[in-house]
Amino acid sequence: MRLKHLALSVLPAAAVVTAVACISDPVYPGNQLMGTFQFEARLDPAGTTCDASMPEFAQLDDAGVFRFEGTFSKNEDGGVGWFTVQGFNRDAKYEGQTVDSTLSATAPRASCGTDCKDSKIEETLKVTLFSDSQSRELNRDCLRFDGGTPDGSPPGPTENGYDVAMACGSLTDVFLPGPCTCTPSTCKTAYKVQGVRRD
Repeated sequence: MRLKHLALSVLPAAAVVTAVACISDPVYPGNQLMGTFQFEARLDPAGTTCDASMPEFAQLDDAGVFRFEGTFSKNEDGGVGWFTVQGFNRDAKYEGQTVDSTLSATAPRASCGTDCKDSKIEETLKVTLFSDSQSRELNRDCLRFDGGTPDGSPPGPTENGYDVAMACGSLTDVFLPGPCTCTPSTCKTAYKVQGVRRD
């Protein structure tokens, strides 16, 4: 996964690799598994104030895109849920078809100096989930999503598993200096994301 931010800030990279290698059948929190998605995150220059070429940020390809994978799961009886990335379970709030997951962690930045250990990053993933029929209405393209609810049945459990096929929304990283002196003091990188269910 090209997202170098929170999953690898909270867990050392070696520990993440070891954990993934040791678990053949991952167990996700909650009692309702919604699915695993392959995401493309495309840099949104209009919403970005950081220099996205700096080494702390996600490694973008020539099209300004990086890719990552994540799994949605929740409890059937409420909005409590999770978004799991490389074995790390992030809290997520489920409301209707919207999922909102925010995580803060220590994230050293070169622009804060070598003595700074307390700079942070706050990352927010906010997406709308679409059923297979709704995804077809959007031609399986998030660019066609205008914020309204497309025709089709909403996502939900079925006898063949959870009916959710696509996720559209945004990923935002806010870099915070903490007690350190950083240049710039704070900045933001913003991405437009589209996720397609792979399982």
